[in-house]
Amino acid sequence: MKKSRIFAAAMGLLAVFAIGLAGCSNSSSKSGNNQQASFKNKTTKKADVKSTLTSSTKLWYVTGAMNAKSNSGLEAYRFNKDGKVTVYNVNKLYKSYSAAKKANALNKEGTLNTTFKTKGDDTVINFKGKLSDIPMTQKFTVKDTLTGKNKESKLKVAGYHISRDVDQDVTKAVMVKVAE
Repeated sequence: MKKSRIFAAAMGLLAVFAIGLAGCSNSSSKSGNNQQASFKNKTTKKADVKSTLTSSTKLWYVTGAMNAKSNSGLEAYRFNKDGKVTVYNVNKLYKSYSAAKKANALNKEGTLNTTFKTKGDDTVINFKGKLSDIPMTQKFTVKDTLTGKNKESKLKVAGYHISRDVDQDVTKAVMVKVAE
């Protein structure tokens, strides 16, 4: 009788341990989802937006929507810590900057100076410089974070909903990078 109680207690502990391990392995296999969730928890405050954009060596794609299609390609921004951004035209989303470079898909449009400011609760990114040798200024007002999947490339993306102001013409857009 005593042996059967000990055996039952040992089996119960083993079952609890197995359930605990199953829960751990399930959450670790979805690390991409955890990264997207952590990006969603980021704010649109100036310090968060600036550090997110400038600390990444990835391309930030600007388009009308996460799954928008364009016949002329996408604009891709690569931010530097020195307050400059290089703007490229690319034909699709690439997993990394090096993948786009290897595919010879980076058509450089120009380099712009950037400044980050706060307007109420929103972060405003001002761009000034020349694209294709034409002087231009534009402004992105960061509204909210977003995560999702680009259907065409089947890549997970994370970024921001923005209002894009080019020469007083304001449009809604998204600025996303390919998530890890």
